[in-house]
Amino acid sequence: MSVAIHIKFKATDRGSLSIPVATQGTYHTVWLPTAKKLGLKWVPLFEDGPIVDVNDLAAVTNEFRKMREALASNPKNASILERIDFILQELDDVNLDEVSGIFIG
Repeated sequence: MSVAIHIKFKATDRGSLSIPVATQGTYHTVWLPTAKKLGLKWVPLFEDGPIVDVNDLAAVTNEFRKMREALASNPKNASILERIDFILQELDDVNLDEVSGIFIG
């Protein structure tokens, strides 16, 4: 099992976008403890599959940045940092006016 961001678009001819976040093991051993330590709101909810309002995507993106900053000091987190960079790049490319729904889980 894993955690991913699923974005649906308003255009019916456009497929949804799925962005992998973490395996379940990595989520539980790295992401969740770090998010709790930082007092984040959204990252701890990812396992439960929250529906994210388009207006809240900026807050979610900010939490990814905070996670990246907190994990950057440990070289063992290199692959997680690469994943976060990929997530941020993918989210940056999304036109929010075209989004009909966001689900993370």
